[in-house]
Amino acid sequence: MDFWAQHKDFILKILAGVGVFLVALIARSITYGDELENQQARNASLAAKIRALQVAKESEIQDLQKDADQLQASARALTGQIGWDDSDQPLLEQKLLRRIVGYTRAYAQKGEDAVQRAVEDFRGAIQEDLNGGFGRLRLMVRQELVEEAKEKNIKVDRDREGIGFDAVTDMADDELLQYLLQLELVARVARAAIDAGVDSFDDIRITSSRGRDEVIPGANPAFLQEYAVTVIFTASQDAARAVFNRLEGEAPHVPIAGLRMGRVKRPVDHVSVELTLLATAVNPDVKFATEKKP
Repeated sequence: MDFWAQHKDFILKILAGVGVFLVALIARSITYGDELENQQARNASLAAKIRALQVAKESEIQDLQKDADQLQASARALTGQIGWDDSDQPLLEQKLLRRIVGYTRAYAQKGEDAVQRAVEDFRGAIQEDLNGGFGRLRLMVRQELVEEAKEKNIKVDRDREGIGFDAVTDMADDELLQYLLQLELVARVARAAIDAGVDSFDDIRITSSRGRDEVIPGANPAFLQEYAVTVIFTASQDAARAVFNRLEGEAPHVPIAGLRMGRVKRPVDHVSVELTLLATAVNPDVKFATEKKP
């Protein structure tokens, strides 16, 4: 009795606290019981799925990485075989400008410093005014190549002196690379034909980027870009062969999309050549992945 009398208040407080705890526990069970059970069931299901997963061995992962690295290296090697590396577009544009300017007799004879100064000049003009700067570039190429061809008695159809770019007057920013690729290829073929001594340039045509078909249906268009250039010329068989050998021997190689040849009446043993080539750029850093169509 003395103990109860002395500690009654303390014991009642403990019993009250226990009562509050039990009430809270019951309320929690009522409120969250189903949710906790569902969550426990989901956790158990996930745990079972994780246990069922087959984790690849470290050696298998290393083999897969090795295969991926080999595919990446093969893509880069292929790039050098069929076209230009587009993984750094500003650098590619500068390379194309250098090649374009270098094909012209006026700049090539002045040496590398003159070529580089011209590249920087045209690059700045294009950055300042896309259509105006590119127009200056193609006009220079046309004048230089056509003038040299005529000096060497190579006939150039007056209606074809635009070297295929007459309609290129209002290009968009994302079309610059295409037209630089095509202009480089036109200038390259013209340089080879002039040096080989063909009889005449009969026609030069380029494709437009608008409305063109996919190169690889369903694939990432940033992986591979190709644009056609068609050149028709008349030449002796030896001169035609020299043009083909020149194009085959220079890097990057030029894929041939079409070739038609036929004899002409005069001169004897001369041929008319219609050659369709592809100006190609590949970005090996872009995953070659096709879209899954429903």
